[in-house]
Amino acid sequence: MTYRQLLAAQKLILLDCISGSKAYNLNLPKSDTDKKGVFILPKKNFYGFDTPEQLANSSNDEVYFEIKRFIELLTKNNPNILELLNTPKEYILYRHPLMDLIKPSDFLSKLCLDTFAGYAQTQI
Repeated sequence: MTYRQLLAAQKLILLDCISGSKAYNLNLPKSDTDKKGVFILPKKNFYGFDTPEQLANSSNDEVYFEIKRFIELLTKNNPNILELLNTPKEYILYRHPLMDLIKPSDFLSKLCLDTFAGYAQTQI
């Protein structure tokens, strides 16, 4: 599956959000629009070995994570994924009801200290 195929099959998208500077009112007039989301593979691809963990456009401004990879990153307290799960409501373009089963409180742990501190350290 490719990024274009995903966009053509909108029913596979479980979460579609505006992210980055626009989602937090930090954008400038020339800022682009970043999007992140979650998708599920079609049944014919679900049982194969060639499953994409994420799909993105050529500039990586729009990135969609396959649900299994999304959950895997949540269990590791990945800052970008926790941010996606906590996107402000006004920046959620689409949210499938299945996403209501995934609650941030189910994934937050002391591991956040390491992942967020590590993220901050790389930014310095």
